[in-house]
Amino acid sequence: MPTTAPPDTLAELRRTVISRLRLAGVDTPVLDANVLFGHVLGIAPEQVALRANAQLGPEDLRAIEAVTQRRERREPVAYITGRKAFRRLEIAVNRDVLIPRPESELLVEVGLELWDASPGAALVEIGTGSGAMALALADERPDRCVVATDCSYRALQVAGSNARRLQLADRAEFRLGDGSADVSLEGAAVLANLPYIPTAVLDTLEPEVSRWEPRLALDGGPDGLAVIRRVVAQVGRGRARAAAFEIGVGQSEAVAALLRAAGFVRTAVFRDLAGHPRVVSGTRVS
Repeated sequence: MPTTAPPDTLAELRRTVISRLRLAGVDTPVLDANVLFGHVLGIAPEQVALRANAQLGPEDLRAIEAVTQRRERREPVAYITGRKAFRRLEIAVNRDVLIPRPESELLVEVGLELWDASPGAALVEIGTGSGAMALALADERPDRCVVATDCSYRALQVAGSNARRLQLADRAEFRLGDGSADVSLEGAAVLANLPYIPTAVLDTLEPEVSRWEPRLALDGGPDGLAVIRRVVAQVGRGRARAAAFEIGVGQSEAVAALLRAAGFVRTAVFRDLAGHPRVVSGTRVS
């Protein structure tokens, strides 16, 4: 039985991979192909198209086929490469943690404002996952330290590894715990990107999310607010000075009301670059 010869050049193979990803339903086949080729070949994605006439050896061909098959199964590119850019950092990720999103950078910006408003206050992140936000905060405020918690031991292993690789372990402390348990919040600024997707919605999301990312970090219960509701109450009882939460569609008014009921009388809503309400903050009156 005759076999199909492999493409002669990188450009030919790249065209084939882009076509395969498009047929698999991938929204960004060109971008993803460039990232995957760059990952295998050890070059920047933007350099891939510049090597159109390059000849690929058997090992490279096998590696490109392997990552292509993974992406055809709709595995997120970040899990395939093991890395995701966030703010000024490159964060290592695996299936034990959510992939950091650009939208969450807004929560970091709000957190920096809240932190800067009280220079002597502690900053606590609840539900740190990969540690992306805690490490971004530590990186951008090198004279200060962050305490971050997560209820997943495996997630904290990823966060701790990121802290050591980025040489931020002396400024970011990671603790295993449910919400803010065993963490002093008195006068602190608190950030949290908690599960906020309603349970019934999870299986309707794109396969990259519904099939691959950890359900524990996504499932917000029947209305999407079960975890946020519980943590807002914890933060209120802990007498934090300020708190900010990332939210989903249609949740801004409900979360602002929860914060006010917990003692954060001044609330604000911040929109992401697409214009959607993405972060709700609350502060106490001195």
